Amino acid sequence: MTENLAAAVRAAEQLRCAAMLANDAEALDAILDPRLHFAHATGLVDDKDAYLSKMAGGRIVYVGIDWSEEVVTELAPGVALLAGRMATDVKVEGVDKALKNRVMSVWGLTDGKWRLIAFQSTPMAG
Repeated sequence: MTENLAAAVRAAEQLRCAAMLANDAEALDAILDPRLHFAHATGLVDDKDAYLSKMAGGRIVYVGIDWSEEVVTELAPGVALLAGRMATDVKVEGVDKALKNRVMSVWGLTDGKWRLIAFQSTPMAG
């Protein structure tokens, strides 16, 4: 794996986080792969349309996102895994939540752009 790949995937994740914080559905739509499988820490799973709908409807409002321990692993040409810790301040259905999760996400390179294909977060104890 090259440093360029790791930097490109991290940059795509930064764009995704910025779009989530800005509640920018158009920018997020361009970053999310049509095959999106988004598994929330609660165990609920959204496809792309359901996830964007929740954001557009204000059911999920991101207030702060902080990544640490980011590791990018190339899985195949044009496919990478981004894993690490994510602390997220979010309002879900109007309820403030401070989430501390381990996260794994799969990114794919399509038409020269990295897009999020899958996301899985797991709550950390304590």
